[in-house]
Amino acid sequence: MYSYYQTTALEKWTEELYRQLNVREPAHISIDYIAARLNIRVHYLEMRSKAMEASGGMYTMFIDSRLPAAWQRLEFLQELCHLLRHSGSNALMPEQFTRGEQDESERFLLYAAMPISMISQLPVPEQREAAVSFLGAVFQVPGALALQRIDQIQRRIFQGQLIAVMEKQETGCLSSSSPV
Repeated sequence: MYSYYQTTALEKWTEELYRQLNVREPAHISIDYIAARLNIRVHYLEMRSKAMEASGGMYTMFIDSRLPAAWQRLEFLQELCHLLRHSGSNALMPEQFTRGEQDESERFLLYAAMPISMISQLPVPEQREAAVSFLGAVFQVPGALALQRIDQIQRRIFQGQLIAVMEKQETGCLSSSSPV
């Protein structure tokens, strides 16, 4: 089923990051595990979550202590994207640019919280609601996020299947046509 799955550049980048950090199972997708491997100092304060690079290679992240632990982990992953992919200050950037960075961090959250490399190794139920519950439980994410990922995976698989059919038809047309 996953052989038709089409990954994006951001998803490939996320999978490579996890490979380098030795994030191989859902339990590894934790604040402590990832922060330790990336040398990120994490502080829990009553403030909006935020990440910054103090100096070359020294990272600090502030996580909102008012949030439940599961939401703190999701905030961590989203801020991780900003930390690793969006350098510098956004103060002078156009709104479209900052919105683009926010959109990217939301997509990263899906890939980082529920990597396809792990999902594809699991016995995910075929029935949609069961699959959502399963992913939610295994990856400790809210049902809405699991649903979003399941829908995305199904769209990517369908897209891959369409591309394969189109390529097969093109190949068939080219090989069956004979010169006049």
